[in-house]
Amino acid sequence: MPIYRYSVLSENGQPVQGSEAAASGDELRESLARRGYLVQSIRRQGRGGRTRRVRPEDLLLFIQEFCALIRAGMTVTGVLDLARHRPDSPALGAMLDQVLGDVRGGASFHDACAKYPEVFDRVYLSALLTSEKTGDLVGALTRYLSYLRMRVTLRRKVSQALAYPAFLGITMLVVLVVLFMFVLPRFVTIYADFGAALPWPTQVLVAMVERGWIVLTGLAAIGAGAWLAWRRWAGNRRFRLAVDRFRMRLPLIGGIFALLSITQFARSLSSLLAGGTPLLSALQTVGGAVTSRLFSEGLTAVIQQVSAGTSLTAALRQAGLLPETALRMVEVGESSGGLDRMLDEIALYYEEVLDVRLTRLMSLLEPIIMLLMGVMIGGIIVVMYLPIFHLADVIK
Repeated sequence: MPIYRYSVLSENGQPVQGSEAAASGDELRESLARRGYLVQSIRRQGRGGRTRRVRPEDLLLFIQEFCALIRAGMTVTGVLDLARHRPDSPALGAMLDQVLGDVRGGASFHDACAKYPEVFDRVYLSALLTSEKTGDLVGALTRYLSYLRMRVTLRRKVSQALAYPAFLGITMLVVLVVLFMFVLPRFVTIYADFGAALPWPTQVLVAMVERGWIVLTGLAAIGAGAWLAWRRWAGNRRFRLAVDRFRMRLPLIGGIFALLSITQFARSLSSLLAGGTPLLSALQTVGGAVTSRLFSEGLTAVIQQVSAGTSLTAALRQAGLLPETALRMVEVGESSGGLDRMLDEIALYYEEVLDVRLTRLMSLLEPIIMLLMGVMIGGIIVVMYLPIFHLADVIK
């Protein structure tokens, strides 16, 4: 939902400025007028008219502050009124301002947050809904914090693992562009002036330089086509399933995507069960929260079997969603009545496995990319210098 900056006058004539999420500027104008404000200006916030997204790190910090202040005795409206002033995250502050208005208007905290599914995921909303029944808001959000903290930590680890290889890849691309656009054309001119007979590897490279704009245009067209296809089909079920299957089969990183799904599933389900959410409801919530569409489809079959009376372990084993080690741990949790605690142990175990895999991936990618850079750039230089060995004969 877009966020708008507004400037208004209160009933006593005092200027008031703020930001708020609304479906349109006209809707916000009517809302402010109903509250007794005289609207002076409304401006849509964000570059290109688009709303800035709320980072998971900012949401994590807000929930931590929220729990601490509620424990200290503040009311929900009091905490929201304090938390909405966030210069470090204006997008989150604007949404909290709208949530505060809805809560003051009589909506429940859950219903007010549910208007922003792009910020507050299904696990969070389920935790709020459960807390309304149990009266333990802080406990529900504390359990959700462990899930969100896991997501933020894994996201940071994946970003750190891929940052340096991505930097090396971009550096290699820039070097190749500089070589093809500025350095190699000079060599081509020199060889043409001398009329030297070029070896066939050099001839191939010269042809690529002379037709470089065709290559660049083709690569740009392929990239633009891939981007447009993703925008067009990202919401298509079959397309997302095909993408997930492709990612799972990728060498080196396919197993990492599988571990991410397992960790996310175990942590979120543990959080919901510990908060008192029934197993079927928790599975349905997790099915909509996991990022892998392939894993989500598997959970749909698990839900059907569990609702028919099958044990969770048997349903998960038949769906093939978890490795045997995790299945045995789930089985122990079911038989002992401590499924939430065992799922938490599963999440911890596979987080450690994922950390090891990411470290190993980084140690493999760096030398591979460095080797590719050396082979490609060194090969181009060798090929371009080959005719120099024959120039002496040409000059004579």
